[in-house]
Amino acid sequence: MPIYLLVNMEQRDASVFWNPSSRGYRSRHTVPFGRTLAIPEPFGFGLDTAALDTAVPGPVGGAGRAVGGRP
Repeated sequence: MPIYLLVNMEQRDASVFWNPSSRGYRSRHTVPFGRTLAIPEPFGFGLDTAALDTAVPGPVGGAGRAVGGRP
């Protein structure tokens, strides 16, 4: 797989891996939710991760946030 996208809802970040080798991916870029993640070619676009942050629930047993940031 030439490009691998990972969204980590617990750590509230998104990573893109590219340039695969026999030992894994040679290149990686990670941004916290709310920042733009550059997706390399052949896709070549910026992924806005701001909406992902509003979809993350609070801690287990906590109130959490609904989509749109409202409790």
